[in-house]
Amino acid sequence: MALTQLNLGSELGLEILHQRWYALVLYQLAPAPTDFMDLRVTVRGISTFNLLLRLNHLIEWGLVETLPEDDYSYRLTATGEMFHRILRELEDWGNETLENQLAI
Repeated sequence: MALTQLNLGSELGLEILHQRWYALVLYQLAPAPTDFMDLRVTVRGISTFNLLLRLNHLIEWGLVETLPEDDYSYRLTATGEMFHRILRELEDWGNETLENQLAI
């Protein structure tokens, strides 16, 4: 029997990769808290409203959290750290592939 659809988990992961703002936000965050305004500066081209909207989705998905004492600082959860590593691995793969193609 052929697989005709991805499972929901795969679809969510691909949605995060497809919507560049999610990936850029996750790429900029770390387990240590990041102030919203610092994040706003490092993720260029996104409006404040859209950044807040994306952060709220990432919080709902369990990838990002706010600090209990500071609603304006964000950090990766353990799951967010795992996704961050996946982004890094994709970057490494892409860089290696490009280097190999340019060497030909």
